[in-house]
Amino acid sequence: MAKKIIVSTTDDLPPHILKPEVHWQRAQGYLTMEMYEDAKRELRALPKEEPWEKRAKVFFLSIHQELEDWEEAQKSARGLRYEFPEEVDWWIADAYATRRCESITEARSILLEGLALHYDDGLIRFNLACYACVLNSPGECLDFLKEAVKRDEKFKLLAMEDDDLIDIREALLKLGWGKTIA
Repeated sequence: MAKKIIVSTTDDLPPHILKPEVHWQRAQGYLTMEMYEDAKRELRALPKEEPWEKRAKVFFLSIHQELEDWEEAQKSARGLRYEFPEEVDWWIADAYATRRCESITEARSILLEGLALHYDDGLIRFNLACYACVLNSPGECLDFLKEAVKRDEKFKLLAMEDDDLIDIREALLKLGWGKTIA
């Protein structure tokens, strides 16, 4: 497969470099209007210093996710995960994109590594439960779900609605989890 070669040109930036706040607001406006290339152009005009650099990286990730460009989303999320491993969001975003552009097994590996750093996080456990169910490991799935629910009861409702968990829905109903749905 041929790699894309991106050549930097003046088209990569807006015609005038303004205050970072202006480029940020413009990028948000373009995103709202689904004008993704214009939003990216505004983001590239932001300074390569904090807080703008991290904000731009997160914004790029959002654009890639919205476009369902999972390879680019994975690159963005992985970069954020390596740079900010203390933030659980990037572990989950990397796994989510990896599941879609590589495999659920690779995504699972990312979350298991993240679980070692974020042991008390319920969302990592919930996602691991989803992956276990899809990988036909219902026992492991239920174990992860129970641990997620210990951390936050909202995972009961999410479990009853998540398509990945359809194969264990009966077991969840037997646990009484269906009673939380209004």
